Amino acid sequence: MERGANFATTERYSGTAIGLHWLIALLIVCGFYLGWIMTDIPGFTPTKLKYFSWHKWIGVTVFALAAIRVVWRLGHRAPAMPGGMARWQQGAAHATHFLLYLLMLVIPISGYFYSSAAGIQVVYLGIWPMPTIIGPDQELKGTLRIVHVVLNYGLLALVAVHVLAALKHHFVDRDGLLGRMLPFLK
Repeated sequence: MERGANFATTERYSGTAIGLHWLIALLIVCGFYLGWIMTDIPGFTPTKLKYFSWHKWIGVTVFALAAIRVVWRLGHRAPAMPGGMARWQQGAAHATHFLLYLLMLVIPISGYFYSSAAGIQVVYLGIWPMPTIIGPDQELKGTLRIVHVVLNYGLLALVAVHVLAALKHHFVDRDGLLGRMLPFLK
């Protein structure tokens, strides 16, 4: 018998959960990439300002989609873990998912506060001005910048762990866990 075949799972996430997962993942990758390259552009060029706007729009969108995903998740149970999965792995999976949800909400908020403390209003899609909650504050701006960057690198590390764990379940354990979230794997 194949390793892991005795506790394989066939229960899948809903189409809504899968769609939100991959859309948010794509937006996070794009937002991280923009954040990475925009901060390396010297001065205030039109390209840099455009990238900052796109980065903020992605952040607002990730926040909104993550909030929808949390509400969806509260009303829809996640598929059960494979029967033979160790308790510590189940605990690690739950903790990782909780932290991923938390960071998907907190990172956009930290960026929004950072922009506000810098005295720059976020105008979503260049159309809808968002309310300014924090007034300009140079000291707070510096702190919020550090918070935003540290949280993003924390998310990057957590996503790496999440992906590696999914690949381990697919290629080593062969327990069907990865197929629950991939639309093309059954």
